[in-house]
Amino acid sequence: MKIGIDARSLEHSKTGVRRYLANLLEFWKNEKNNQFILYFKDKIPNDELIDSDNFKKVLLKNSLGFSSNFFFQHFLLPYNLKKDKVDFFFSPFYLKPLYCPVRSSIVLHDISYESHPEWFDRKSQFILRKLSKISAKKAKKIFTVSDYSKGEIIKYYHTDHNKITVTNLAPDSSFEKIEDINKINAIKEKYKIKKKFIFCLGTIFSRRHIAEIIDAFEKISLECDEYQLLIVGKNKTYPFIDINNKIEIINNRSKENSIVHLDFVSEEELLVFYSLCDLIIYLSDYEGFGLPVIEAQFFGKPVITSYNSSLVDVGGDSVEFVKDNTVDEICESMGKLISDKRYKLDLIKRGNENVKRFSWERCAKETLERILNIEY
Repeated sequence: MKIGIDARSLEHSKTGVRRYLANLLEFWKNEKNNQFILYFKDKIPNDELIDSDNFKKVLLKNSLGFSSNFFFQHFLLPYNLKKDKVDFFFSPFYLKPLYCPVRSSIVLHDISYESHPEWFDRKSQFILRKLSKISAKKAKKIFTVSDYSKGEIIKYYHTDHNKITVTNLAPDSSFEKIEDINKINAIKEKYKIKKKFIFCLGTIFSRRHIAEIIDAFEKISLECDEYQLLIVGKNKTYPFIDINNKIEIINNRSKENSIVHLDFVSEEELLVFYSLCDLIIYLSDYEGFGLPVIEAQFFGKPVITSYNSSLVDVGGDSVEFVKDNTVDEICESMGKLISDKRYKLDLIKRGNENVKRFSWERCAKETLERILNIEY
């Protein structure tokens, strides 16, 4: 089968969608009975991942001379899918062309924009709420990443449950623990990490309670000043919360760089931070999966997360849950993991077992099997 893929996410830094597609392709490159055509918008990345005879790489140039995601998706893609005689189109994101000349599927990682539209600006609401609903209706198959998200899709889109396939995510197949002392020290020096630190990873949305995490950390620092808080993620809060100003005020009060915020880090730096941190906190009012939870457990780190949505199933009995995401509750959980060594080690042990439930190889295999078995 000839399968066309919207591969724009591979052009950019490792966001969630890029990680998702990259891990599928890592296993699909060995599927010699099928050919995959990767469609790019602005550039074909220089990436060993796509250097395979199984992958044909196509840059869809806009002859009108401007760069547009809308034009790429709804005009260039359909035209080239037909021209290249593609059998099936796979979109790793929420959208597909409004007119698609071949059978297709989309991936709905979550539909928080339906359950909480107040978290999104008007443009995002239109694109996600209107166009993804149309895409979901027209797609032959919908993939999602958790049973919770499947339930949400059925609830808001009234989709037949047989049309939806759940394929869980997993830690990156390329992940490895970093133990090189020189490498670790260089990155610590670069980002002024001078103490043990609590790691908070993920795009900063309003639902992820970064402000509360910061306030809780400042509160616990009054009793335990041997930690820093490292936050990695671009601020996309709506309505906007000035996270950097909040951090600056607290750092000035403490007279040290107790909280560090970075928009992006390299893959190597991410692995160092995962390997080096003392614990990880990942809070949210709504997640389709919550990948940092099991990524942290892959590195043998204890996790604090929220007791809601998919996080309950993903974390199981292997994490420290907070139920209301309040400053006092977060502070209490941080203090518990910092002071109770036996409890911390127990969570690490449980996490080591929990992460075994998740596999990119299984995700890639099940996704391709569903595509190949979709009826004409």
